[in-house]
Amino acid sequence: MRKKTVTLRSTKLAVCVVLLALFTCSCAERLAQFPCPPPPPTLSAPASTSAPGTNSAEISPAPAASTSATPEAHLAASKTNYAVVRIFYATDRKLTGLCRPSLFYGNVRAEDGPLSFGEAQVSIPKDHKPGMLESPSIWRHEDPSRDVVLLGVNPFSSPEADKTFFDELAGQIATAKSHQVFVFIHGFNNTFEDAIRWTAQMAHDIHFEDEGVAVVYSWPSAARFVDYPADEATVEWTELHLRTFLEELLSQTHATAIHLIAHSMGNRALVRVLSRMALESSPAAQPKFNQVVMAAPDIDAGVFKQIAGTFVPVATHVTIYVSSRDKALIASRKFHTYPRVGYTYPTVTIVPNIDTIDVSALNTSFSGHSYLVDNRLILSDIARLINAWVPPDERGLAPHLQNNQTYWTFQPPSAK
Repeated sequence: MRKKTVTLRSTKLAVCVVLLALFTCSCAERLAQFPCPPPPPTLSAPASTSAPGTNSAEISPAPAASTSATPEAHLAASKTNYAVVRIFYATDRKLTGLCRPSLFYGNVRAEDGPLSFGEAQVSIPKDHKPGMLESPSIWRHEDPSRDVVLLGVNPFSSPEADKTFFDELAGQIATAKSHQVFVFIHGFNNTFEDAIRWTAQMAHDIHFEDEGVAVVYSWPSAARFVDYPADEATVEWTELHLRTFLEELLSQTHATAIHLIAHSMGNRALVRVLSRMALESSPAAQPKFNQVVMAAPDIDAGVFKQIAGTFVPVATHVTIYVSSRDKALIASRKFHTYPRVGYTYPTVTIVPNIDTIDVSALNTSFSGHSYLVDNRLILSDIARLINAWVPPDERGLAPHLQNNQTYWTFQPPSAK
């Protein structure tokens, strides 16, 4: 009888702990829903830093959205506990009006306005391990010294937001070692916060911070598994905005090289944009972009083979990463009936003048879909690809033949 009483008490205690944790999370989320306080009045605010949609002659610059500490406090802490990575962004997501960085932009389309531009700050812990996106759990709050945290979001003001953005970006590129830039285009089921954190982790893990500047293009994914059809419609809607952004990037930054990295469904918008840009360019024109990396592309393989030849000339080199262990693309194939480029069944997608790399031999996440950022060997391979263009046969990849066409594979770590 006493054992039953002790067990019952232990069960009640466990339930209370769980309920307390959920209540704490709920309170935190509710607090995050309060809008940003209005900035204090001033007569000398510069237009380039005033709040979106406001008169810079009447109010002060809007403060960066911040989780808790000021930027100065973050800078001081970064000297001992974490590094801060600066990420530029362009997005056609709608502003929420909320102050918390993770909720600054929502998951719906900004139907009535142009692209929004700005920069964000992300913490990378000093003991960060490549291929890890350190994150908090329900048992503890996010901590920049332990987690990859979106610390702040600084939007550039309208109507000169695009000019301010490209001026700032060009200045940053000019001070970088190799004057390069890479643009990351995320995939299905990603929030704005997800996209920023992924970009920062990737830039850090492939050692791009000293070489150039990282930029994210964040389209308004609904960020829910059940909204897959909605994301398919939205990624098509964002194509015109992505093209406009890439064309301005080409004309206004004077970067020595522009690399494009897309993941999952984001590849659909990228491929269509590159195809149209190539068709409207002179056949004798030089490639507009340097390395194009397509990771886990959620694209119809048949459609891709039809249009791949058109966009290849717009880039110096194109690389595709595929896997047989990608559960997300297995589900996508069942949903669409037809094979996906990023999934190796029934055959590996091979296209002339494009390197296809099969990563199936490597251990990745449970879903096998986010290997772009969660496997250090793949990140190392991308680093050698982007930072120094090392061909596949010199990166330790093994060649394989399929119908007299070559694709490449990672060898299992135990086989090396």
